[in-house]
Amino acid sequence: MMSVMQALCSPGKEVLLISLMLLLLLQAFILLALRRLKRKGLFATLALVQFVLLFVMFFLMLDGIFHYEDPAKPRTWPVFTTAFTGLPVVIVLAFEILSAVYLAVGFYRLRRYRKENLTRWAVKETIDLLPAGVAFARGDGKTVLANLTMNGLYGQMSGRNLLDIGLLAEIADRTEEEGEDKLRGVYRDGSSVWQFSRQTIEENGEEYLQLTATDISEQAAINEELKGKNSKLKQIRTRLEIYNRKAEQIIISKELLNARMQVHNETGHVLLASRRYMDRPASVDEAALLNTLKVTNTYLLREYEEDDTQRDPLSEAIEMAKAIGVSVSITGMIPAEGPARNVLSVAVNECATNTRKHADGDVLKVTVEEEEGGICFQLGNNGKSPKKKVNETGGLLTLRTLAENAGGTMEISTEEGFCIKIVLPDKNAGENGSDG
Repeated sequence: MMSVMQALCSPGKEVLLISLMLLLLLQAFILLALRRLKRKGLFATLALVQFVLLFVMFFLMLDGIFHYEDPAKPRTWPVFTTAFTGLPVVIVLAFEILSAVYLAVGFYRLRRYRKENLTRWAVKETIDLLPAGVAFARGDGKTVLANLTMNGLYGQMSGRNLLDIGLLAEIADRTEEEGEDKLRGVYRDGSSVWQFSRQTIEENGEEYLQLTATDISEQAAINEELKGKNSKLKQIRTRLEIYNRKAEQIIISKELLNARMQVHNETGHVLLASRRYMDRPASVDEAALLNTLKVTNTYLLREYEEDDTQRDPLSEAIEMAKAIGVSVSITGMIPAEGPARNVLSVAVNECATNTRKHADGDVLKVTVEEEEGGICFQLGNNGKSPKKKVNETGGLLTLRTLAENAGGTMEISTEEGFCIKIVLPDKNAGENGSDG
């Protein structure tokens, strides 16, 4: 039967030595694990005995090989080496097999123990799996425990391993001011935003510093989005303020326009009625003329009391035209209400005044037609055609402004007598009334 020395002199000696060395290293790992877990008993004793035997066997094998390769070299333990190398190699192989079985059982028991019990390794692995960074240090700043996330962050900031927690403590104390927001301990690594916080804890009468790093990338993105929306809201508020100021100016302009229109119409009608009375006193009702003068004067002097009864502007325009000797003939469906009726009443007022004042006529013809998408007013008279270009001032300018403000258009034609054409969109038409 082959002895150990014969096996060491054969080509398979490397396999024998390497397998023995691996078993020795694995047995050393088992011993260290049991020591860290503070495990005692038969299993731990057997592990120690087996480690010692494996070490002695490996040492004696090496001693025998060195003596075989250099016979002049003295042996370390000549008696033990000679006795061991003379043993059958089967004994060594059997011991290696038993050691391998023991190691398999040992690793299985360690794995089960770590699953069923809370160990320091389990705590460290759990902390390493946290998405947040965690680190603990003594009062002098020396790191006691740091998980993988915190080590990675520290490496990005300093390019070194986390041995002293001082840099992280400085970041945790630093305050970043961003507009109206104040964020303490914020660090940006390019792709994420981390927020550091610190606190002091006490354990067994000794104080420790705990640092945590939380990923606030989502909150930071929401914060940036809110800042953008707030900026847009400020712009909208600024535009609304400008719009309100312009709206006030528009309202004032409309009030002034209405006042000018009323003064122009009332004064024009009174002057024309007075002129007609002076030319032909018999054709004018003196009582009606005096009542018109009274109403106009009290309006201009603001000495009348407000009348809460609603009056139709178109009916009043027709009555005013009649007072100055102009009859109004309306053909078509008259708008019963709405902006179109108001525009028509102003147009009748202005054209009746111009018919009497400039054209020396006494009939105002008004045609109301519905067009695609709107309503059209055409106003003409039986008077003389203008001899020169008509300048849009006073009442005509006011009428054009009123029509355009309602979204319509106004055209003046003088080829076949004086004629005004006003087109308004449907939204200004309102309901149609009866024929005039």
